[in-house]
Amino acid sequence: MTAHEIALACIILLPVAFALGRYSTRVTWFHARNEERLTVQEFMRGRQ
Repeated sequence: MTAHEIALACIILLPVAFALGRYSTRVTWFHARNEERLTVQEFMRGRQ
């Protein structure tokens, strides 16, 4: 790969990787908040 291709790949991939990281953090946080609302019985039933 030429230096131009490497620079172009970085410009494209960095925002994509950043967006994916933010999205996955938001999904994890959302799941954690939902699980906090469950009672122990509901949580155990959901895991089975």
